[in-house]
Amino acid sequence: MKYILSLFVCLFSASTLFAIPKAPFASQSDLVADLSDSVLNGIYHHRLNGVRYPCERNFWVDGFGSYRERQSDSNRSQYENGFGGILAGYNYALSCDSYFNFFVGGSYGQLDVKNESYYDTYSLLFGMTWEHFCEDSFVGFAFTGGYLKEDRHFKPNPGITVHEQPRGVFLSPELTYAREVNCFCMNPVFTSTLRYAGFFARDYEYRDILGTLDVQDRTIQMITLRGEFASPCRSTCFEPYVGIAGRFQFDGNHLSGTLLTDHQSFSDGLDNTIVYGFIGVRFNKQCGCFDLQGNVEGSYDTDDSWRVLGELHLGYGY
Repeated sequence: MKYILSLFVCLFSASTLFAIPKAPFASQSDLVADLSDSVLNGIYHHRLNGVRYPCERNFWVDGFGSYRERQSDSNRSQYENGFGGILAGYNYALSCDSYFNFFVGGSYGQLDVKNESYYDTYSLLFGMTWEHFCEDSFVGFAFTGGYLKEDRHFKPNPGITVHEQPRGVFLSPELTYAREVNCFCMNPVFTSTLRYAGFFARDYEYRDILGTLDVQDRTIQMITLRGEFASPCRSTCFEPYVGIAGRFQFDGNHLSGTLLTDHQSFSDGLDNTIVYGFIGVRFNKQCGCFDLQGNVEGSYDTDDSWRVLGELHLGYGY
């Protein structure tokens, strides 16, 4: 009984409450952002200054992955999040400068909360892209969505049991514009991207030693604005790039739930906005009917977290 009363008191103090479940709730936002970025960062297979195959049709397969570590002095507590996945798709040329692409796939990973618990994370994904060229400009629209699930396991500790299985619909569309500037000897490419990511979870239970909280209306929504400068190497197949991005979370900072039949709503106390810088490299190589593409990117943000993500693409054109 004293544990139930303790949790009831904690609901009236955000700082006290999140000394217990802060990291599990806060890590969900990073998972949604990382899944969106990992899938969409390398989903355009026709880019300015890259190898393009006019009027093509091809089958392709992508492997993608991400690893993030949030440090102990972060506002979101300390945890690691890593996952990998695979996509398979078909690309169809609507014309010699316009392409349509659709894909399906999935991912698996683990999110490890330091000295507390870990999650198995699963996703089933589908999506499409549209890419269009107009002289020195590129416009791309991409969408991915599907099913996202987390299954929490508490690290061995006598007398403590935890149950938490948030699961629901994941959605992430984006719009990208790129332009090649015909100045300097390297013809740099400037790219801007507006990306949305949302996770709409079904009601679920958060249960630990203090009692059970029925979490309701758990929705995470965020917008990312990304700017990038790329400098293609004409003599090689590599394209290094740098940039800056801002992530604004406008939903999911408050939690709603039921404890002892009493409805509660409280804030997680975290920053809505995160800014991060990134650096990466892409490559693109054609060999007969096959093309090999990929990218690797590293970033560091204002909430004391670093991340590495990447993608490898193999296509067969005909």
